[in-house]
Amino acid sequence: MHTNFKNLNDFFNEVLKDLPCRYDTKSYIISIYDKYKKNEYNLSKDSITILYSLAKEKQDFAMFQNIGDWIFFCKTLYPQHLNNASEDYYRVIGRLSYNSCYRLIQRKWKLFEEMSDNFIILENEAKKLLKINLYR
Repeated sequence: MHTNFKNLNDFFNEVLKDLPCRYDTKSYIISIYDKYKKNEYNLSKDSITILYSLAKEKQDFAMFQNIGDWIFFCKTLYPQHLNNASEDYYRVIGRLSYNSCYRLIQRKWKLFEEMSDNFIILENEAKKLLKINLYR
């Protein structure tokens, strides 16, 4: 049964409704997919290693966030964009990026802690839910 959706957010809200995480984390993950409708955050031609080093040097929340978001987005929808290093490498950088976000905001927004601590679980569950719904 196919459902018509008004926009991508409606689609991702429905598809990821059973994602095992806090409500605000789920909303954040849905916003990641919306973020990459625009090309301005695309990191496919950049070195994640260099970007991560720069973010670390500057302690730049937005850079860490974009790195974590890009890796999560790619790991769940377009894994072919992450082919310059091992799968574990990208997961570690994603987790470290979200952990840096969490620390930079003085541990006030728990969703970044959950994204860091449960990155692999959330990645696998999102990938599974997306695959089920994109290919039915």
